[in-house]
Amino acid sequence: MQQFLEVQANRLESLIPGDPTQAAVKLLSNMAQREALVLTYNDLFLLIGGFFVFGLMLLPLVRRPRSFFAH
Repeated sequence: MQQFLEVQANRLESLIPGDPTQAAVKLLSNMAQREALVLTYNDLFLLIGGFFVFGLMLLPLVRRPRSFFAH
C-alpha cells in the first residue's frame, strides 16, 4: 500500500496542483470502493444462483395444473 501511494503521489505530483499524497489516497479509496462493489455483485449473483438451484430441486414436487375444460 505504501509503495502504491508513493508511486502514485510521484506520478500525480506534476499533473495536479496541491497535495499529490492526498490525491493518491483518494485514488486508492476509489479503487477499494470499486473492488468492494465488484465483490458485492459477485456475492449477490452467487446467492441468486443458489436460489435458482434450490428452486430446480423443488420442481419435482410441483403438480401439473388441471385443465379448465377437463372435468
